[in-house]
Amino acid sequence: MTTRVADALELFALAPSLGGVESLVTQPCTTTHHGLTPEERTRRGISDAMPRLSVGLEDTDDLIADLTQALG
Repeated sequence: MTTRVADALELFALAPSLGGVESLVTQPCTTTHHGLTPEERTRRGISDAMPRLSVGLEDTDDLIADLTQALG
């Protein structure tokens, strides 16, 4: 489901780094926590279906609308 949602987002860019001013989405199990075993990610509460959002400077209503359409 995480991949489907990330692919459906229009304003959030798919990115491995969360340091910019634009809104980004990433999947921790394939980026920031990819070096952990599945068991260790589970122990830490990081599921493979978990997205990580970094909210940038775009209009709040636009970001909410984008998330709503991606989750719908």
